[in-house]
Parts: sequence; C-alpha cells; structure tokens
Amino acid sequence: MSVKKKIYNCLPESVKIALFKKMDFDKPFGYGEIYSVTLNNALETFLTPEEKADKKLVRKLTDDIVKSWIRYKALPYEYFLFDFRNRSDAERGEFETDMDRLWTLNRVSSLQLFQEEINNKYNFYKLAKLFFKREAINVTKDSKADDFIHFCKTYKEVFIKPMEGSKGRGAHVYSYSDDESAIQYLKQLLEESSSWMVEERIKQSAEMGQWNVTSVNTIRIPTFLRDGKFTVIWTRMRAGKKGAIVDNAGAGGIVVNVDPETGVVTSDGIDESYNHFDKHPDSGFVFKGWQVPRWKELLETVEKLHREVFGKHIYVAWDFALTDDGWVVIEGNWGQLLGQQTASQVGVRKKFHELVGDI
Repeated sequence: MSVKKKIYNCLPESVKIALFKKMDFDKPFGYGEIYSVTLNNALETFLTPEEKADKKLVRKLTDDIVKSWIRYKALPYEYFLFDFRNRSDAERGEFETDMDRLWTLNRVSSLQLFQEEINNKYNFYKLAKLFFKREAINVTKDSKADDFIHFCKTYKEVFIKPMEGSKGRGAHVYSYSDDESAIQYLKQLLEESSSWMVEERIKQSAEMGQWNVTSVNTIRIPTFLRDGKFTVIWTRMRAGKKGAIVDNAGAGGIVVNVDPETGVVTSDGIDESYNHFDKHPDSGFVFKGWQVPRWKELLETVEKLHREVFGKHIYVAWDFALTDDGWVVIEGNWGQLLGQQTASQVGVRKKFHELVGDI
C-alpha cells in the first residue's frame, strides 16, 4: 500500500467526504457517468418535491450518499434502491454493490476471457449457437451490404443490438420491406456504431408473452461453477411495459424474484424508479405465485451450457427466453444483482463472495 493511501485511510470520514466532494465530484465513476450527474439524477428520481426543497436535507443526504460510495462503492441510485436511508452501517454492508461485484470478478476471474467469450455478443453466439436455436450475423463497416439484405429478407423481422451494449440500450427491431430501404438502414446503423449483432427475432411462447406482448420477457438465471460445484441462485423474471421491445429494468422493465428450485415467482414487481407492482400495470396479471413454465428444463439447459461450453467461467448471469420449442439463450454477462436485492431488500454480498471464492 502506498504512503498516500495509508495517510488517506487514517483520515476521519468527514474529511474523506469533503475531499471527495472537492476533488472527485465532477469525475466519471461507476459506468463512466460524472458522479455529480448520477447523484443529481438519483435525487431527482427518488426524493419528493418537499424533500428536494429542503436544502439542509439534500446536503445531509448528499454527504451520506458519498459516504456510501467511499465505504461500500454504492452508486447513488443503489443508495435509494437498497433503502440505505433507513439502514445501519452494518446492514448497508450486507448489500453487494455493482462496483464491488465487478472488482471482485476482476480479481477471481479472467477479464480477458470474459471480454472475448461472453461480452463480445457475436463470439458468445458462435460458442453457444446450439443453445440459441436461431441465426445471427455480425455487421461491421467491412460487411457486405448483400449479406445484411439477404439476412433481413430471409427472416423479415430482425432484432438488432450494439455488439457490446448493455441494459437494452440501442436495441431495436427492424422489419424488412425492400432492398433499397435495407441499404439505407444499414448506413444509418454504421453511422451510429461500428459493430452490431443482427439476429432472427425470437418468437416467445404465449405463456411468457402474456405479460407484455411487445417485448421478449426473460428469465435472468445467475449460475456459479467453482471446483466442479454448480449453483443456481437469485433467479428472476423480467417483463417489459407496453410498447417496449426489451424487458431490461434499465429500460423501464419490471423485475420479480423467482424461486430457483421451483420456478415460482416469490415477490411483487419493482422497477428502477422504485415503483412497486403486485400485478403488471398493462396486462393485469398478478406476479407473486406465478409458475414459470418448463422450469426443470431450463435448469438442465443452463447447467449444460455452463459446464460444457463456458466451464472456465466462475460466474455467468444468463438471459433466457421461452419459445414453443423450448428455452433459448439470449446472452450471458457478469450480471448485476441490483434487481434481486431491490425486489427482496435482502443483501447478498457475503453469499456472492463465498460463491466466487473471494472470502
């Protein structure tokens, strides 16, 4: 440890907070957004108009939010979603924050292997093709327009997402009409980003589609594989809202927890603005107690995928969709535990570190 770090660690917490606000407030943190911007967005989202008008309260909350970053690496929205306002320091330490999750995985896993095999969506597709059960292509500036046109013409409606995007950002559906329109559309795509994943659109089963017909509603199923032991834990279902094409919580989707052994929904729904739902606001179906179809089949499928294809990875959070022909994988990632902990209000930090072997 450097001398500077040792000196910093000896400082009173109030001094650390003041230093952060003076020196780091306007620097990128977390996923690259300026910390003060993330903080102000959280205050705007989670405080009532009366609370926002109380400047003394806002200053007090700001200091506490910064303290939570310094101690637990909790981002401002996590502070509210995990209800840190009403928790002791010991209780706060029970929650696995997103930055701690990423830094922990960087210590115990190979980041390079993750980037090559999982984070690169097309490489992931090639490795896991048997579990995709649909076709896909990678479109770049070097791709032939004819290949893109042929693919779109073949499948009529395709799902397109940035090669290394997350949280459903940039994802959209394209419907083929004619070659000239497809060429123009391809030009627009490549002006926005240099690499895209274009895949045959999933036709989800009626059982999963009943929650929201415009999005593919999915199961997030995190699995751990260490020393030959396979563990499924903290599974959840995500349902989009009317008009949305993705179900990601970051895009307004609703998250509910699912019992990993039975596939029964065990919680009400929640979104990333901390809105609670006992039933879907559009379809009206009640969440808690609903049985996810073909659950045993999903568990068998995901274990086979992890063991046989991605056995070098300690932790992968998989997204699966259900079609009439069975479960299909959408993608894998170093998935957040934000939705799980927000829905249950139970921290999983100790268990997560135990499962990845970082005690």
